[in-house]
Amino acid sequence: MSPNIINTLSMDLPAFIIGIGFHEFCHAWAADRLGDPMPREQGRVSLNPIEHLDPIGTVMPLMLSALGSPVAFGWGKPVIVDPARLRHPTMGYGLVALAGPLGNLVICLLAGLFLAFSAESPTLLQALRDPTVNFLYRMLARIFTMNLGLLLFNLLPIPPLDGSKVLMWLGGDPVREFMQRLQAYNLVILMILLMTNVHSYVITPLFLRLTHLLTGRLWIHVLRPSQFVLDFL
Repeated sequence: MSPNIINTLSMDLPAFIIGIGFHEFCHAWAADRLGDPMPREQGRVSLNPIEHLDPIGTVMPLMLSALGSPVAFGWGKPVIVDPARLRHPTMGYGLVALAGPLGNLVICLLAGLFLAFSAESPTLLQALRDPTVNFLYRMLARIFTMNLGLLLFNLLPIPPLDGSKVLMWLGGDPVREFMQRLQAYNLVILMILLMTNVHSYVITPLFLRLTHLLTGRLWIHVLRPSQFVLDFL
């Protein structure tokens, strides 16, 4: 079995399931708390990630990653929200959209702070010489990068991403009407975005800065998990 496939199954798959599962749970939880009972009725207010996975959206990025593709895009099962049932439809819809990326931010903060603390702890650095511990750190690094990627990508203010819905809330009627007109071209816009890689000019600098900020001296290891093996095993 090739190294790409092993890494995909052992690290990318758990990281993707955790990231997407918690992202969609946060959408569902926020909608439920803000007055729309539909996510709860559909069983989406659940921390069980299986409830939130889309079969194609899960398999496709893993296949692309295993094949070494520079672009591996996936998605979860969308949480159906009826804005009319929210107590404050416009603001509520924006908050529901924001909840998903905020869930990814929580995971990034927890994983990143632990990694940063580990870099300053001789005991934990010594523990990295154990193969099992080393593997768990590599998985934690992948969970961090997966969630940071989901956070930044989903906050782009482009339909159908969460950032566009947040902008519709904050930008008032003119922005909301403009975004609603763009919704007919969601798939085209998304494909252009992915194929041209234009988003990387915004995301990549932020990704690198936030990784350095949150994970401290282990930031290079987080970006290249194989470095954990080279430096500690």
